Amino acid sequence: MKKLFFMLIALFVVAVVVTMVAMPSVKTASGIFISGDESQPLADSVMKIVKVSCMDCHADGGNGMANAHVNFSKWVSYKPEKQAAKANDICKMITKGAMPPKKYRANNPDAIPTQAQLTMICNWAKSLNK
Repeated sequence: MKKLFFMLIALFVVAVVVTMVAMPSVKTASGIFISGDESQPLADSVMKIVKVSCMDCHADGGNGMANAHVNFSKWVSYKPEKQAAKANDICKMITKGAMPPKKYRANNPDAIPTQAQLTMICNWAKSLNK
């Protein structure tokens, strides 16, 4: 009876380990592992840039048209595929200088992302496509 009990426990442990190894996972900036099928919060480095350059318009209480494209207040509610697509769009828009818009740039020169920040955002966007 004891042998059967220990064999069942061992079988259960093996099944759990195999399941965990087989499931893709990602380590977030906070150090928490999540399944590859779950939405991810913005990386801390990206969030710092987004707060300064994007969230005046692209967050709850911001511009309605801007929020129709991407709302960072709702980022974690987006499915991973949508996050990846939005991140790629963000990279394209900031790389060609369409975001932040010219009028916003003129009134908020400190909100203009540097080349290093643009590269960081585009690298983050590419990482979501995996």
